Amino acid sequence: MSRRASSAIAFAIFAAVVATIYGRGASPTAAAASPDGSAIFASKCAACHQANGAGAGPYPPLAGNADVTSADTATAIATVLNGRSGPIHVNGKTFSGAMPAWKDQLSNDDIAAVLTYVRSAWTNKAAAVTADQVAVARNPVAFSGRQIFAAKCAACHQASGQGSSAYPPLSGNPDVVAADPKGMIATIVNGRSGPLVVNGTTYNGKMPTWKGQLSNADIAAVATYVRSAWTNKASGVTEQQVAAAGAPVLTAVGASIYSAKCVACHGANGQGGGRGAFPALAGDALVNAASPAGMAAVIEHGRSMMPSWKGQLSPGDIAAVMTFVRSSWGNKGGPVTEQDVDAVK
Repeated sequence: MSRRASSAIAFAIFAAVVATIYGRGASPTAAAASPDGSAIFASKCAACHQANGAGAGPYPPLAGNADVTSADTATAIATVLNGRSGPIHVNGKTFSGAMPAWKDQLSNDDIAAVLTYVRSAWTNKAAAVTADQVAVARNPVAFSGRQIFAAKCAACHQASGQGSSAYPPLSGNPDVVAADPKGMIATIVNGRSGPLVVNGTTYNGKMPTWKGQLSNADIAAVATYVRSAWTNKASGVTEQQVAAAGAPVLTAVGASIYSAKCVACHGANGQGGGRGAFPALAGDALVNAASPAGMAAVIEHGRSMMPSWKGQLSPGDIAAVMTFVRSSWGNKGGPVTEQDVDAVK
């Protein structure tokens, strides 16, 4: 069976579980015409965010806003459902307006419609949001680790955990059953791009970032399932372990990316190489700068013999490797976020 077919089956299983729990007939607008997202926006949102999505005063723009158009819709859905207060940074500017919660005023269909409109209006070109996605966010359900694996992981790693030519096996994988699960947590939370060597075989499939798509409890559940399924006999993972991982999780991912992409030129200890052709990163002023923008620009666009990694590494991967470098070999730079990297032009 092809990976595409397996992925379709896994998604169908997940959709069936969601539909069973929430009931497709339960939507208050199911029998009526679909809500008009543009009309909802005009009546509920335009006063603050403006009719053209440009924002004004303390309210951020929705046009050209990376959080709005992200492939991960969890943040956008949660913001509309539950509101948001406090400073928010969009395109290098800070906004302090308070977003009200709409969960008691708008139905799942209404929220899906207005988000779909916003994600496709003006300069935005993002995919639609469904009422089922909103329903899951409104009333989170603790799916079992087995269910999450079937829906999210089996298409690549296979139902029996044996992997494929591109994706490594999880059954009998030393990194999966390690006594300290932090490395595995890092991979699930932040994703990982190859190459990756498992049991003497190299794999180049890309692991997506599940942060924002799966809760800490979900990540703990699926990690516990994988560490105890098939031939694996490792201990479980707790939600607290996932939550406590914090910045070190990002650093662990960055270490693996550095080893695969950077060490040949800059050295295992950041000491540089090539008889001075490749600079040392340990103690480098740009690496240790308060703002990570300069370092991010070099990684994204390249410089001299340094290649451009934009398009080869995701913003999350670049943030991870920067966080690793800025905290290794005596460096004292702070952590870097995906938003920091996105802000670099």
